[in-house]
Amino acid sequence: DTNKKIKSESDNSHTIVKDILTELKNNISTLSYCLENDAGLMSVKSKAFSKSLTALYILQKSLNFEKGGEIAENLFKIYEFCRTSILEGYTKKDFKKISNLIPLIENILDGWSQIK
Repeated sequence: DTNKKIKSESDNSHTIVKDILTELKNNISTLSYCLENDAGLMSVKSKAFSKSLTALYILQKSLNFEKGGEIAENLFKIYEFCRTSILEGYTKKDFKKISNLIPLIENILDGWSQIK
């Protein structure tokens, strides 16, 4: 019974991280689009910006450095790179700096999907 509960929690955690990565990719894509085509999309842009940063914060906080070791450390660095790129891209209105993150997140998402 305990093993079933642990497996269920593990499956649930895996799904949650996958959903957060998917949302992050979508929000980065929206943010990049809004910066490139700045036509009165201020609220959409602001929402995508804050949701992207929130997703990255959650992903960084969810890393288990004891169990994950080098992989967790590398993911933390990638998420931090994404965070600073989003902040810079947003302030400088550089949509390419943000859109360049999409393949990076897609690679993590693909890898995450293959774990199961």
